[in-house]
Amino acid sequence: MTPSTTQPLILVACAVIGSGAVTSLVSWLLRRIDQRRNLEQAIAESATIRRLELEIYRQSLFLPTTSRMQHEHQLDAGKAYTERGGNGPGHVRVQQLEDDYRHRLDTDDWNYPSHRRPHN
Repeated sequence: MTPSTTQPLILVACAVIGSGAVTSLVSWLLRRIDQRRNLEQAIAESATIRRLELEIYRQSLFLPTTSRMQHEHQLDAGKAYTERGGNGPGHVRVQQLEDDYRHRLDTDDWNYPSHRRPHN
């Protein structure tokens, strides 16, 4: 670049900085970030969202276990379920899943019975 071509670019940059456009842009970006953070906080603190999460984890716990991968997923769901305050039958099911997994580890038995629906 020659001095004659860089001079207009410098002038434009100085005009943008001096006009407050950069300040406006930064302020706008910070407001957007703050709005998103507030939304995420509201979702995290929502009792309805917590109940829905517990229900999803509970449903996962009571599915028939058909593979080791699913069993491990159910254990993860059970951990999240109890961490979020789940109890009752879900808590009992988590204990059953943990005991069964421990037994399968000890015996190296990863064959799960197939749970097929009866034909009507």
